[in-house]
Amino acid sequence: MSGFRLLDLVKFFLPILPEIEFPYEAVKFDERIVYTLGSAIIFLFGQLPLYGLIPNAQFHLIDPFFQFRSIFAMEKATLLELGLLPILTSAFIWQLLAGLKLINVNLNLRYDRELFQSGQKITSWLLSIIFALGLIFSGYYDNVIRGYSAYGNDAVPIGSYVMIFVQIIAWQVIVSLLVELFDKGYGFGSGILCFLTLQHTTNFVSELLGLEVYPVLNSNKFESAGALMNLIRNFSFFNIKSTIYQIWHSFTRTQLPNLTQFYIALGSILVVIALQNFRVEVPIRSTKVRSMSQMFPIRLLYCGGLPLLFAYSVLANLQIVGYIIYSILLKLKAPPILITLLANYNIKANSNRAVLTSGLLYYFSPEQNLVNSLISPIRAITYSISIILLSVWFAQKWSYISGSSPKDISKQFKDQGISIAGKRDISITKELSKIIPTAAITGSFLISSLCVIGDFFGGLGRNSSLVISILSAFGVLEEFMIEYQQSSGSQFQNALSGLM
Repeated sequence: MSGFRLLDLVKFFLPILPEIEFPYEAVKFDERIVYTLGSAIIFLFGQLPLYGLIPNAQFHLIDPFFQFRSIFAMEKATLLELGLLPILTSAFIWQLLAGLKLINVNLNLRYDRELFQSGQKITSWLLSIIFALGLIFSGYYDNVIRGYSAYGNDAVPIGSYVMIFVQIIAWQVIVSLLVELFDKGYGFGSGILCFLTLQHTTNFVSELLGLEVYPVLNSNKFESAGALMNLIRNFSFFNIKSTIYQIWHSFTRTQLPNLTQFYIALGSILVVIALQNFRVEVPIRSTKVRSMSQMFPIRLLYCGGLPLLFAYSVLANLQIVGYIIYSILLKLKAPPILITLLANYNIKANSNRAVLTSGLLYYFSPEQNLVNSLISPIRAITYSISIILLSVWFAQKWSYISGSSPKDISKQFKDQGISIAGKRDISITKELSKIIPTAAITGSFLISSLCVIGDFFGGLGRNSSLVISILSAFGVLEEFMIEYQQSSGSQFQNALSGLM
């Protein structure tokens, strides 16, 4: 009798669990394009506002998570309130459990693979339920629920709470199924990374050129969502004093995106593109076909943006769970010293951001600008070390978790009849071990350091989100081009040939 596995607990949920079936045959290139574009369009509907909230609720919410929102596609007061954070967290947990041999799973077996993916999905839904309930219980939505005043004698809006909860969880279920669609081979690349790239790039354009006009808090003014568009809209040669103020304001405004964040993000993108071109080319040859040799590239950014995404997900979960506990302690009227040790928030009237001023959570969040970073060196150092160490640790583990370690690649070479030129077959693993771990750790260190520097200058996660997007886009584009070259006769390829 075989032993019981933790993974077997997932079997009890399979009959009632919605899932995407594995394709019975390889999905055609044209169909993968349709699935990818269709899923992307559906995902963008997540930016619709939650029903039951006041107009422009995103500007009236007291936001304690503004530093991490852009990284995880967490849009305030919308269906994407939790973004992709629960799905990402669940994926990292299960991948680490499998990679560190804490659960018994054989991903080469289709049944185990289905159980593994179902376990990730269930975990992401549980996290979504916990986070949604925590935010509702904390009073996060109280000041933006339509027809309810948190400071009056109004009855507790149970119906509104239920409506908000159902909308958030239902959308998380839909997004998890869209991600599963990619993971089972219907789309290009990873669903999580594709959706993050889509959200980050669309936000990047809208934050620069957005035409929507929104009211400014505590004033009678209206401003364009796009930082550059707002500057153009208020620029005037006939009022130099006002124009100088508008230029300064376009770099420093807080309620809406500013040009400082844009230039920090743009600089980060250029550095990442430059680093992406650094690689070591290992000469390989075929042991089956004579005179057949080529180069096997090992990039400096060997793990892409996953180590950085892991580091930020750890701190983001810490902040969300910490805020929920903080709110519970306040409602239970816990001793003030206990609450202060955990966190202390100061609400900024001009942006409605809940800014940490002390406590444990304070040291695991970035400052809003360089001046504050210099004033609080202990916080800056603690935050930097946390991001960099988590990124480097994950990069060091990821190659072994994902099946791209020197030993795994050496096995692939052997199966395909490939060896390193000038080296014996038994020394392939040794030669690759000199390059791959160094590339993974060094690349992760450079990328995490770049993002930490951007956070200190006031990037508020936007630079980090675009770094992750660029690295993810390279991976998706590479898979797309490989499929494109192998898909002779596809309608997409024939259409492109007709245009050329």
